[in-house]
Amino acid sequence: MTTTGNNAASLFQECTFELPNGIVLAAKHWKTGGPLAQARDTRRFLAFHGFLDNASSFDLLMLQQLGPEPVEIVALDFAGHGKSSHRHTEDYSIWRYAEDAVHVANRLGWDKHAVIGHSMGGAVASLYSGLFNSQVTLCILLDNFGPFTRLVEDQPDHLLEHIQQKKNLPNKQLPFHPTIESAVLARNKNGAYGLDLASSWILVPRGLRLLERTDADGTAVQGWTWSTDQLLTIRSAQSLSEEYVQSFMTRIRCPFLAVLASQGIQKIRYIVDDRLPWLHQAKVTIKDVDGNHHVHMEDAPTIAGHVCSWILAQDDALVARL
Repeated sequence: MTTTGNNAASLFQECTFELPNGIVLAAKHWKTGGPLAQARDTRRFLAFHGFLDNASSFDLLMLQQLGPEPVEIVALDFAGHGKSSHRHTEDYSIWRYAEDAVHVANRLGWDKHAVIGHSMGGAVASLYSGLFNSQVTLCILLDNFGPFTRLVEDQPDHLLEHIQQKKNLPNKQLPFHPTIESAVLARNKNGAYGLDLASSWILVPRGLRLLERTDADGTAVQGWTWSTDQLLTIRSAQSLSEEYVQSFMTRIRCPFLAVLASQGIQKIRYIVDDRLPWLHQAKVTIKDVDGNHHVHMEDAPTIAGHVCSWILAQDDALVARL
């Protein structure tokens, strides 16, 4: 792990983790109580962002108090996102993110810790919590209730779509934004499930890289494009079945919170009832809140309040006394 200087204004440190597979993950490390403070196992979080987002997704939530001090949060840029490396193998299967994350936990020396994830990051958190169920003390999902799935019989068509889209990828022109503001406005207008302008300004800059293009008159012009691996903009090579996801979620045995947004991904509402029986080993809480898919950014104090209250309520549980 390497760390850059502390950003006192934002109360976090930039850090990187070089993994055994050669990937370098960037992260934001936020901690209260001073450098020598030791957070309890239920106050140490790995934070997982959503699809095509980055670690800045948690900036506003990190500035809230998620339980008694000290609190420690490491918000990752997943591989292919934000400031992290792109995968050498081109394999962006969702379970690879869980594999990467446990290497980060090991580097941090966290034998036990909590996880919090938004959207796709929530899907990763649910797989991670089932896979490493002896290590995870709390699991918090923000507008998510586990990975989305496809019927087994639909998966050949899914793979065919991936192959066709990948074949066309070299001809796909990178978006070009002359200014960061232009990129922010594009994300605010075109982003999936909506994102208000203030949140776009927080999220977008970390997901940009410089790009130079040549205009028709031969003039070189510098601007910005997305740092995201282009492979993530096409259909994934593999999809998950419901049985696959069930096999992981039935292993979860820590306290489990799902915060579901009223204007979020409506598909989630149709899977909660089916999946609740899978969590028979977990103490499950579902909290409905008003807001959009990124409500954890757009109304961070409210979401932090709900999360903090829930964390404190778990202190009666054996796992939360760790």
